[in-house]
Amino acid sequence: MTTDSISNSDGYDEPTDSPNRVTTNEARDRLEETLFSALQAGANTLIDAPTSLGKSHKIATTPWLQYPEITGGDLVIHIHQTRDARDQAVEKSRATDGLTLRVLKGREDVCPTAAGDYDDELTAPNGLSPSEWFEHMCDVRKNGFYTAHLKLERHFDRNIPCAEDGPCQSLKQWWQDLRDDDGNPTVDIVHTTANFAHVEGLIEGANLVFDERPEYAVNLGDSGRQQIRDSLANLVYYRSDGQYSISDIVSANLRDDDEMKLKLRSLLDEEISKDWYFRREETHRLAPEIGLAMLNAEEIIEDRWAGEDVDFCGRRMGEYQGINVVMNSKGKIRHVHYSPDLSEARCVIGLDAFPSEYRWGLNTVGDLIRTDVLESTERQVWRREERGLEIVQIGTNTRAYTRRWKGAGKERADGLIQALRQRHGEEFRTGITPGSIEDDIRRFMRDADMEVPPPIDGKPVEPTMHYGEQNSRNDFERESVGLLVGCIDPGDKNILDLLALGRECAWPETTTTEDGEKVRKPDRSYLGEATDTAYDILQSVRGSNIAQGVGRYARSPGSSESSALVSSVFS
Repeated sequence: MTTDSISNSDGYDEPTDSPNRVTTNEARDRLEETLFSALQAGANTLIDAPTSLGKSHKIATTPWLQYPEITGGDLVIHIHQTRDARDQAVEKSRATDGLTLRVLKGREDVCPTAAGDYDDELTAPNGLSPSEWFEHMCDVRKNGFYTAHLKLERHFDRNIPCAEDGPCQSLKQWWQDLRDDDGNPTVDIVHTTANFAHVEGLIEGANLVFDERPEYAVNLGDSGRQQIRDSLANLVYYRSDGQYSISDIVSANLRDDDEMKLKLRSLLDEEISKDWYFRREETHRLAPEIGLAMLNAEEIIEDRWAGEDVDFCGRRMGEYQGINVVMNSKGKIRHVHYSPDLSEARCVIGLDAFPSEYRWGLNTVGDLIRTDVLESTERQVWRREERGLEIVQIGTNTRAYTRRWKGAGKERADGLIQALRQRHGEEFRTGITPGSIEDDIRRFMRDADMEVPPPIDGKPVEPTMHYGEQNSRNDFERESVGLLVGCIDPGDKNILDLLALGRECAWPETTTTEDGEKVRKPDRSYLGEATDTAYDILQSVRGSNIAQGVGRYARSPGSSESSALVSSVFS
């Protein structure tokens, strides 16, 4: 979906008795039928349903124990992408009479030591506070929290405050019986976040419902890449008594030296003591699997190599399976993907308002069958007539402000905010923007003397969101006027990385200037076999974020008070 089609889709006059009109009740009936059919069949399904149709609500409020013929008598796990989205769904479940649930939480939610409550009282190894130590060990070096928690307890040689009255709640939450002795579920639904899909004992045989597309890329800054490189270098050097180094991994691959690859595999695939990952600073839990993936990498396109952690027979190797790596021809790691193995789940259901089938396949399973709840025209009419959502686009260009303002966009945005304030008064008080310019937009709003949005359930509401944080957020659901400024763009380098990850090949189309310089064509077109996939990746960031931003408004279809005017400025 392009920015033009999103923004201009209300620019026609459809009669209210149009055959394309679908009421909210009819649309929700279709959603339920689609969802129940997929679960009953145990089929991996990607359900395309509009924002505000009630996808999350339907999953969170259904007493699934009453529908064993639908669930196969297996556990239903509702997987969310943020803690806020999880907590909102938990509130809906708890408000449903008779519905039973469990919530599996991450370390900062459930362990006060990891949350920093005792940073002033305790000093962790290397002089760090406990919360800093957990962050480094779990987020940077990718050690499991359970193992890290036990390690910290041994360091103090006494019960730390969160474990004074028995094991910490972060560990005790796993004592809850989600299944009885016969394997039958004991609760209607389990709510958790995407990282818990890595827990094999949890997802085995379960119905997994992903509330949005998960993202299992390992966040890599310069320090993260160096941590992996140092860990690999240390591991290979240590195990070979100094005979090999990380450069041998790269050179063995480039020379296609099978004998050297076999030697290095044996070094990387040996069992490693968990304590080893805590004893040395230059370690990373995923280093052996990343090294194996680098040994297996094949050239996909110029300067893009991709590989996974499998042996010569295609079997997964190492303890932490599901590692895919994209690197350049010199061995610099560009992308690490650590996706969970979901093959043992009963089925995988994906819920999305603007799905990228390619990226869903990279992050979950590759055999998702896409099903649309509403056809394109039905969707447009439903959004306007049932939700009362009107969209007005100002300008025809696509302005990506991923890093900074470009051209006269800053002055135009300031002028538009002033104009909307004059026209709509106190009704206009919110906007969605790229994170890079969010501070500027807030300043423009203050300069225009705009009102602050009222609290929701006693919680303050900020006047802006930025793209990437807006999904599943309801902060602006009561707002009647909103503004979207520009968009964000993944950039060609990231698009090529994601293409290589799926072993797809395309490249940006270029043109030659009058001075003879070869430059990127401004229309963001691509060449190669996977041009459609490249554009799908582009739109999964650019178009989807705009559409999801618009979807933060008028979120109560069927209500006579549901309406909103959203202006989008791209010039």
